[in-house]
Amino acid sequence: MDNFQRINLRRRLLVMYAVIILPLMIISVFLMYELNVFCRSYDAIVRNVTEANKYNLEFKNDFDSVVYQMIARSMTKEEIENISGMSDPDRLITNAERAFEGLEKTTRSGQARDKLVSIRKLLATLRKRMDDINDSIDSEGSYDENMERLDADIRILTELIQERISEYIYYESESMEQVRTQMDSERLKVMNMIILALVLALAASVGFYMFISRSITEPVADLELKLLQAQINPHFLYNTLDNIIWLAEDGRKDEVEDIASSLSRFFRTTLSGGRDFIKIKEELDHIEAYLHIQRQRYRDILSFRLNVPEALSEYLIIKMTLQPIVENALYHGIKNKRGGGTIEISAREEGGYVYLTVGDDGMGMDEQSLSDLRDIIAGKIKPAADNTGFGMSNVAERMRLNYGRNCGIKVTSEYGVGTKVEIYIPKQSRRTGKEESNRIKSNKK
Repeated sequence: MDNFQRINLRRRLLVMYAVIILPLMIISVFLMYELNVFCRSYDAIVRNVTEANKYNLEFKNDFDSVVYQMIARSMTKEEIENISGMSDPDRLITNAERAFEGLEKTTRSGQARDKLVSIRKLLATLRKRMDDINDSIDSEGSYDENMERLDADIRILTELIQERISEYIYYESESMEQVRTQMDSERLKVMNMIILALVLALAASVGFYMFISRSITEPVADLELKLLQAQINPHFLYNTLDNIIWLAEDGRKDEVEDIASSLSRFFRTTLSGGRDFIKIKEELDHIEAYLHIQRQRYRDILSFRLNVPEALSEYLIIKMTLQPIVENALYHGIKNKRGGGTIEISAREEGGYVYLTVGDDGMGMDEQSLSDLRDIIAGKIKPAADNTGFGMSNVAERMRLNYGRNCGIKVTSEYGVGTKVEIYIPKQSRRTGKEESNRIKSNKK
């Protein structure tokens, strides 16, 4: 009888363990399946962005160069490949079309797919314009007319293609955030299921405890999933790493070390030991590293000057304040102006404020674009769908949160002349940024 009771108790314990463990095992299998689905979606987006980024970096330069050589050397597309060894422009377009057709099959975002459709249409138009130039060369057409076609058709189309690729990368990156959000949502569902399963299992086990002579306590650890999402390196980082690889393959060791050192300085300031406020001189070092890296890519069009008095460089500033403004000056000012230009950063003090100015002699803005940017900075409207003004909006919002509305950003611009962005912040040196911002907020109240 005792043996029977002993066996019966053992079986009862096994049943109790099964009631608790089996639901958790089922949920764990379901969780692994869901996690695998999300990881595959995430990996597909990363692969799409990487593939698109290759064309974003190379296609425009390669295609513009080969068409220019065709015109300059009066060679048809067949001759340019056979004689000079350069890529046939038809092959460049065909390879791009195949790549973007492949991306359409794995792209989830509707907006990103729309950009792929637009890219393929632009590639088809580009092929026609290239054939026009090829036919003209074949019939010994005018050199000047072909150069006009290069500027008015080819370069504009390749620029539009590059822009659409950048927009595709942006929307695909947004899809990555949607996947992350969905992962968080599913994680909460699974956690709720686990809690429910535990409650039911514990409730079912109560009946077994009446037959057990002693209390059985077994610690149950809460299941916690930590889903770590790595951020897509900014386009800037892709370009920099590609540049380092290219220089390394070319045997230019000193330039590789120079760029790597600048990249290290750039991210050192970005991290800043977790500090939100850094000295102006550290922010300037961050900008100098950024522009030094960018000048390796845009050496023919970019120059810069830093003109900040040493006495002002010890004051504090919110980190990453100037870099979005400088980036905006480069990509929307200098890059869009033929012949390049100069970015200058200067500073002055007036009363209890430090005024920092980022000026460029780039393309500038018309009155409507300037008005829209000012509204974005003021928080009256949201940045455009192509992300124009996002960096400036972010800087302005952070400044308002930390300094109050007495500080901020002023923008002046003239189309064809250049743009000047002036930020003004309170002088901070001995206090920490957090202490000083709290002081300003309390004064406002």
